[in-house]
Amino acid sequence: MLDRTIPTPQELIARAEALVPFLREQAASNKAARRITAETIARVKDAGLFRVIQPSRYGGYEMSPEVFGEIITTLGRGDASMGFVFGVVAVHSFHMAFYDDQAAQDVWGEDSSVLVGSPYAPNGKAVKVDGGYRVSGRWSFSSGCDNCDWNFLGGMIEGDEGPILQRLHAFLIPRADAKIVDTWHVTGLQGSGSKDIVVEDAFVPEYRVQRFPIFDASAHPGTKLNNAPLFRAPFMPLFVRSVSSAALGALEGMIEHFSGYTANRLNVLSERVARDPRVQEALGQARAEVEEMKSTMRRDLARMDEIGREGQLISMDEMTLLMLKSANVPHRAEKAALTLMRAAGANGIRNDHPLAGIYNDILVIGQHASNTPATQAISLGKMMLGVQD
Repeated sequence: MLDRTIPTPQELIARAEALVPFLREQAASNKAARRITAETIARVKDAGLFRVIQPSRYGGYEMSPEVFGEIITTLGRGDASMGFVFGVVAVHSFHMAFYDDQAAQDVWGEDSSVLVGSPYAPNGKAVKVDGGYRVSGRWSFSSGCDNCDWNFLGGMIEGDEGPILQRLHAFLIPRADAKIVDTWHVTGLQGSGSKDIVVEDAFVPEYRVQRFPIFDASAHPGTKLNNAPLFRAPFMPLFVRSVSSAALGALEGMIEHFSGYTANRLNVLSERVARDPRVQEALGQARAEVEEMKSTMRRDLARMDEIGREGQLISMDEMTLLMLKSANVPHRAEKAALTLMRAAGANGIRNDHPLAGIYNDILVIGQHASNTPATQAISLGKMMLGVQD
C-alpha cells in the first residue's frame, strides 16, 4: 500500500459535495468540448474520488459500494456528464482488481491515477497467437475516452463456440494501440465524450485477457491478491448502478434549479407561478421520487457490500432484481424531469436555463444498453414463473 493518508468515507463524500458548484460552472465547457475537460478531470482526481473502489495495493481506498454510489449522485447533481463518466470510469478501477497483477502493473505501475475506459460490447475479434491474441474491432460509446489511457474492450476469440456470455472476453488495451473516432454528436450528455474506439490488429498478452461478465470473483487471478470483501461484491449489479445513478443526481440538481427559478417567477398575468398547484405538485412528486430512489440505491448497495463481506455467491434471481431496480432509475427520473419541464412553462426550454439540458442528459443516460428495464424484467419474470427458453 502507498504511504499516504486515506480519507474517511465521510471526508471523500464531502469532497464530492464541495465540487458541485465548480461542476455547475464547468458544465457548459464540458458540453461545448463534447468531453470532460482536462481541468474538470484534474479537480476530481485531486479530490481522490476516482480511487474510491480502486484496490489499495495500487493506491486505492477500497471503500464500500455505498460510498461509490453517493459520489456518483453527488457529482451528477453538479453535472450529469461528469457524474456519468465518473461512475463508468471508477467501476473500471474496481474491474482491474480481477486481473493478473502484471496487468495492474502495466496500468498503474508508474502512475496510480491512470484511468481506464471501455466499452464491453462484444465488437472485437481476437485470434490466438503465441503469448496472447491479435485483436481488431470498433466499439461505440466509450464514455470519457479522451481522459483514459487504457480501455476494456469486449470481444470473442476465434474458434470459441457456445452462448455469447460464455464466449465474451474483456481485452485490456492501451490507448497507444487504439484510435478515438469522434462520433459523439448527440442531444444530451454531450460532456461524456462517448466516442468510438478503433483497434487494428493489436497484440494483447494473455494476462490482459479475462472472461466477462464476472459472476464468480474466485475464478479470476487478481482476487488472490486483492482479497478485500469489496472484490467479492457482485460485479454486474454494481456496474449497472455505475451507469444509472448519475440520472438520480441530475434529477436532484434539476429540482434545485427549478426551485430557484420558480420561486419568484411571474406568469404572463403577473401571478406568482409558485402558487400554481400544478407546479407545486410536480415539484413535490419529483422530490418524493428522488427520496424513494435514493433510499433504494443505498439499501441495494449495502446489500452488495453484505454479499461481499459474507463471501456469498449471489443468486441469479437476486442479481437480476438488483439490476432491474438500477435500470429503472433513469426512466423514473426522466418522467419526473419531464413533469418539471412542463411545469416550467415556455421559459424552461431556453438555453440560458439548465432545465432542458438536464432533462436531455437524463434521457440519454436511459439510452445506455444496461439501462433497459425490459430485458431484466422479462428475465426476472421468467425465473419467477419457472419458464425456461
